[in-house]
Amino acid sequence: MYNTLKLETVYIMRQYKQEMTFDRADRMQAAKQKKFIQFFENAQFHLDAKGAEDSAFYFEMIVDHLKDGGELDPDRVQRILGL
Repeated sequence: MYNTLKLETVYIMRQYKQEMTFDRADRMQAAKQKKFIQFFENAQFHLDAKGAEDSAFYFEMIVDHLKDGGELDPDRVQRILGL
């Protein structure tokens, strides 16, 4: 009986760890997305400060795309930048 209970506990713990893994992956992806947004916002700010409004506009387009839930897809660059 003790062995059966121990096996059930191990199975439940493994199942719990897998669920935690998916949750952790979601949090990591959200943190990565936030870093991208912060980077592009910072680039936009500095470009505006240097007088490069045209370049800053494209960074703003990327920020808007990421905030709307988009991803940086190399095949969709023209669409993301509005070209």
